[in-house]
Amino acid sequence: MTVAIVFTLIIALILFRAFVLHLRSTDLDNDKFVGLPREVKLAILKERVLETPSEKALCNLETFLKSEGIEVDMEVYRPMYAEQLRISREDNAIALDDELYAREAAWMDKIEPFEFAEALKLKKEGKKEEFVQTYLQGVLRYYSDEKIEGSLEALLPDYPDAQAMLDEYKALEELRDSSGADEASIEKLAKAKDSWAKKLCI
Repeated sequence: MTVAIVFTLIIALILFRAFVLHLRSTDLDNDKFVGLPREVKLAILKERVLETPSEKALCNLETFLKSEGIEVDMEVYRPMYAEQLRISREDNAIALDDELYAREAAWMDKIEPFEFAEALKLKKEGKKEEFVQTYLQGVLRYYSDEKIEGSLEALLPDYPDAQAMLDEYKALEELRDSSGADEASIEKLAKAKDSWAKKLCI
């Protein structure tokens, strides 16, 4: 897995990673999973499809989305899943996986995190602090640079401090793109991303 992929995954993992490791993708009826907030359930199921793709993971995500009244054409994703299995056996799998992951992340980001709808509700109720906090949690659920940058830019009229977060994220992109794939570089990048993400947890 390349540095770019590691960089993108850190966002989604940072808030619930420890818990996810105790859940299997088959456990939609697991008591621990059932008791989670819906936004966390969605984040876990999306991560499972990206990190440990399987037909079961895809079906679980589809089932959950339907239970929430959200229709998503999973058939669009299945060819990417099949391609991932195929290229894992190629000599240049790393380069191919990088490009494929970008497409997978873009598709996954079309499923908007529930935090944004909740944030809008809080904004209408005049609860600005809660609105900003919830909105930023939604930003952390995204995988792609485009969505992360776009959502922070959209927040600027209500929360000018988001500019600093946006600038720091762009700096992280530059660090990612110039980093090597060695363990030390990945660790440095992970620490920088962790520091950035924590600033969004206001």
